[in-house]
Amino acid sequence: MRITVGVRWWSIMTGGNPLSGRDTVLGTLDDLVRQLRTDPAWENLELDRYLETLSALLASIENHYANTDRPIPDNPWAIMAEALKGARDYE
Repeated sequence: MRITVGVRWWSIMTGGNPLSGRDTVLGTLDDLVRQLRTDPAWENLELDRYLETLSALLASIENHYANTDRPIPDNPWAIMAEALKGARDYE
């Protein structure tokens, strides 16, 4: 039941295509790998700190958008891509 509800929600949020926006996340991950290899001056360089920060950022993502006076994107992939980038330096 929970998976079905999740798939329906995802389908609604992505305009019927659950993979819409996936390329944005993949591109963000490629960029992060490149940045890490060429300029590892991240605030959260250790994997455990990065993942803890990513979790904290996702838990309060609505505040991030409110503080930057931007609407929360409709596509969850866009939110994830921004969170992945933000976790580099978010404290």
